[in-house]
Amino acid sequence: MIWGAIIVAAGHGTRFGRPKQLVELAGKPMIAWSIEAFATMPEIAELVVVTEPEFVERVEAVVHPRVRYASVRVVRGGPDRQASVAQGLDALSDEVAAVLVHDGARPMVRTSDVRAGMRVVRQGTASLLATPVVDTVKAADADGKVTRTLDRTSLWAAQTPQFATARDLRRAHADALRRGQPPATDDAVLLERAGFDVVIVEGSPENFKVTLAADLSRAEALLRERGEEGAAEEEILVVECFVDPRAVDHVLLEFEARDARIDEIDRDLPSATVIRAYATRAALRGFGARLHALAGEDALFTTHLSHLAPRTSPPLDREH
Repeated sequence: MIWGAIIVAAGHGTRFGRPKQLVELAGKPMIAWSIEAFATMPEIAELVVVTEPEFVERVEAVVHPRVRYASVRVVRGGPDRQASVAQGLDALSDEVAAVLVHDGARPMVRTSDVRAGMRVVRQGTASLLATPVVDTVKAADADGKVTRTLDRTSLWAAQTPQFATARDLRRAHADALRRGQPPATDDAVLLERAGFDVVIVEGSPENFKVTLAADLSRAEALLRERGEEGAAEEEILVVECFVDPRAVDHVLLEFEARDARIDEIDRDLPSATVIRAYATRAALRGFGARLHALAGEDALFTTHLSHLAPRTSPPLDREH
């Protein structure tokens, strides 16, 4: 499944005190952290960043040097989040089969969590990252009087990315406009209203939204710590390709050129052959485009994290 990613960075940062898109965080503009995370994922073929009109050129200067193996566009946002996401959807090509939408103010997202959210998605079923609510939550009236205590065992705090097929997400946005519904605070709400199943995938508490100025210091400390921990390790991914039997030899040669280890070749499916391989994340850069060139537009591939291994080459962000 070919994925497109939409990063929403079109807010005014009212609670933060200023727009957050380009605020420096651990040596980079805040939005750069999400961009670099998605840029390392071979599943993502297209990346759209939605931002304020006055920031388009500055955001382009951040995005383009960091994205080398996916097509990328920076577009103007709308008057609210829902409209901004719709602008991002319009900027994706028809080749994109599935979409993830992420807040640019969540710089701590991990690719392993993103892949977990991706795996759930199919026609009619969407997903989102979320964390269990650990505090006791009270409902109150307009005067602040508690009306009830909610059962926290069934409560989750929504995060991003949120995931759906492109067709389902476009339909959810179209339905919301046709019905004149109030703007939604996230895409999961639109998908729920449109009748789609939305599945929670547990994320990390570190994937918090930088909302207040104090959050910036917390994010900076965690990112610097994460960088030190991850510098000596790299992700080893399991790749499963579904290709026409006539293209198998070409795909195997491509894997060989990328130093991938073939684990299994299943020729028993009636209309496709499954190739399962292990490869480093770095070795799979640009693989989606090559797969389609070798095996046609109907070829599919999925990935998920297998394990971490000692790094044998410099990390991606050291190259920029």
